[in-house]
Amino acid sequence: MNDHYASDLAYIHHVGFDFYAKGAAPFIVDQLRSAGNGGRRVVDLGCGSGLLAKAFIRRGYDVVGIDQSAAMIKLARKQVPKAKFICGSFLDVALPEADAFTSTGECLNYLFDGRIKRATLRTLFRRIYDRLTPGGLFLFDTAEPGRGSGPRERHFDAKDWSLLLTVDENKKTNVLTRRIVTFRKSGTLYRKSTETHRLKLFRGADLVRDLRAIGFRARTVRQYGDFTLRPGIVGVMARKPE
Repeated sequence: MNDHYASDLAYIHHVGFDFYAKGAAPFIVDQLRSAGNGGRRVVDLGCGSGLLAKAFIRRGYDVVGIDQSAAMIKLARKQVPKAKFICGSFLDVALPEADAFTSTGECLNYLFDGRIKRATLRTLFRRIYDRLTPGGLFLFDTAEPGRGSGPRERHFDAKDWSLLLTVDENKKTNVLTRRIVTFRKSGTLYRKSTETHRLKLFRGADLVRDLRAIGFRARTVRQYGDFTLRPGIVGVMARKPE
């Protein structure tokens, strides 16, 4: 659907940055088990290569994953054949009824098609509320203003790839820009790819107020169990009353 998280970056994200989903999964599964509805279907928004979906499937949940990246969806279908994956924007795809919705890794911030803003998220929250079963869980995280603090440039290496990251945060518009250059080994040579990702930054407290206005019980968290979220990221836990 677009060139964001194309095949090389999708692969690098899957093999080199899997720690986020693996760190978050145990806590999220525990929250699913404690949900009062006892349900079994989870919808993962911005599912990427299916790392969270894999953890859910292993624990007996039915999973629907939604992601705009065709390369990510291809990886997910290969990694988790028992789950259902849809290539599209969660702003457009008809959401199924579910017992839980999840979205980790700042997925609700990405400006891949320029539509993400607070009003758009309020509409999404309402749609999720309407499709959640009573007692259902909605858990996500958001990049907040200040996410771009720290080193402006970073470099990551592995045996078959390298990644160069440059970060800029516009404090007036609350937009974070990441310029990503990747080198992936292909035979004896390396293939270079470039992507630019823009994220709209939202304060978790503001989103909690929006969720409560819809009817959720909601609060922010700074860690998923033993997994501490990075500076500039806050988790949001919301439940639909039974």
